[in-house]
Formats: sequence, C-alpha cells, structure tokens
Amino acid sequence: MKSFLEPENDEARAVKHVTQCDWSQVPHLDETAKAQLLASTPLYQRDARTKGIPQLGSGAIYPLAESEIIVPRFDIPAHWPRSYGLDVGRNRTAAVWGALDRDKGIAYLYNEYSRAQAEPVIHAAGIKAMGDWIPGVVDPACMGSSQIDGRALMDMYASLGLKLQPAIN
Repeated sequence: MKSFLEPENDEARAVKHVTQCDWSQVPHLDETAKAQLLASTPLYQRDARTKGIPQLGSGAIYPLAESEIIVPRFDIPAHWPRSYGLDVGRNRTAAVWGALDRDKGIAYLYNEYSRAQAEPVIHAAGIKAMGDWIPGVVDPACMGSSQIDGRALMDMYASLGLKLQPAIN
C-alpha cells in the first residue's frame, strides 16, 4: 500500500490516482448502519473504514491503530543506545533502527530502509548513511552461503563496514 500511496519515482506517480472518502460521503449508510458496522470493526481498522485513512490490512502483525503507537518526531538524545535489525533477502532487504530510553524503558523505532533486488554494496551504503557507528543484528541464516558467489552474507556485509552480529531467534 505504501508503494501505491507514495510512489518511488515520477513515472509511477504520473499513472496513479488516489481518492479517499469518509462515512459522511456515503449517503446510503444511515446512523444505525454506521453504528452496527463500527461495532463489528476491529479498533485498528476503524480509521480506514470510517475516515478513509489507509491502514495496513493483510500482513498486519499486531491489531493496533498506528495512532496508538506513533509519537511526534523528536531529537534522540546522544546517550541513548541505538541499534538496527537487518533482514536480508533475495527479493528485498530491509532494516529498522531503534533507540532505547533506559530511564523510561521505552524503545523507539525511528527509521527504516527497504530496497528491492540490489547488491549488498548498495544496501550497506544505505544502512551506513544512518550512522556507520550504529551496530546491527541480522538473521543468523545470513551466515550461510549467499546465492551470489557462495560467500556468507554476514562476511560480505562486514567487509562493507557494517557492524553486525547474529540475532538470537
């Protein structure tokens, strides 16, 4: 859905159009019907169903509305420890960065990287751009051979400057 609403290039933007509407624009639903529909709609889907605000449907891991977990952007204090999780894949490689407020016991996810079908050198550059000092964890499956030349992806990313250790699955 994100790639549809936020196309990656001008060509994709030129051929897509999004129209959103909310329940006030649906005259065939009376107040009784709206109340019945709302009662049968999970909390995390209500903004999508009633206000036309796009939500992740298929693939949602937790049944939460984004509004329950998103906070306004803020500068992360330098003393908070940071890390990222890396998921390498043949079709897509992705990373998510987090910072920990030890005083409050809250972890904040603050950035993401996702790119399809690129070489490890491209992914490494994108990941290091967030701060090459930040350590990461990666699925230990990447310690096996890659499909490129038999070298372990873990070794390849380490040689490209990423500070990785295997995650504990």
